[in-house]
Amino acid sequence: MTLAHVTHSGNISLPKSWREELGIEPDSEVLIEKTGTTIIIEPLKPKTLQETFKSIDEEIRRKKIVFTRTEAVTDDFFD
Repeated sequence: MTLAHVTHSGNISLPKSWREELGIEPDSEVLIEKTGTTIIIEPLKPKTLQETFKSIDEEIRRKKIVFTRTEAVTDDFFD
């Protein structure tokens, strides 16, 4: 357990070793969750395009959607 200081504006510094271990860099974003009296801080890691579209690809497979390459490029399936 580590003791931290809260500034007047509510800022808390994370130990450098933790930031390095978790890949938290200056100006990066973190997720903060409050559960009861516990605060959880989780690094928000940038996703690759492949990771970003993975859920879309899974949904297409799950719904067994089939379309041609031309349709994929020219049509808007959400109209």
